[in-house]
Amino acid sequence: MRTLLIIALLTSSIFAKNYKEFAKEFKYETSYEVALKKAKEQKKDVMFVMVANFCPWCSKFEKKVLSKKKMDAKIHKKYIPLIINREENNYPKEFTSPFIPVMYFVDYKTKKIKNKVVGYNNKADFITIVNE
Repeated sequence: MRTLLIIALLTSSIFAKNYKEFAKEFKYETSYEVALKKAKEQKKDVMFVMVANFCPWCSKFEKKVLSKKKMDAKIHKKYIPLIINREENNYPKEFTSPFIPVMYFVDYKTKKIKNKVVGYNNKADFITIVNE
């Protein structure tokens, strides 16, 4: 039992580190307040990606969709990208969701959710969502 707990904790810390590394490499914000401030300055909406340590679909979404050059360029051109780990609880509660990954597209003027996309999306599906 103790071994399982240790493995779970190590796995959680590995995934937590990965999302922060992803954020740094692809220039995603990790603070809702900072992202919203930049969004207002640049007059862009926020694309908020919620992930969790235990979620293999979150990691797959980062690696197979968000990290692709064309996708990354489209996202940065249109949005201020934000990624937050749900387990860290450092986000406004209106973004609480039982499902992950989840993406919120937030209006920079009103701070209201314009669109919510739940679950893993492949590149073709997600590019359609980003282009909306």
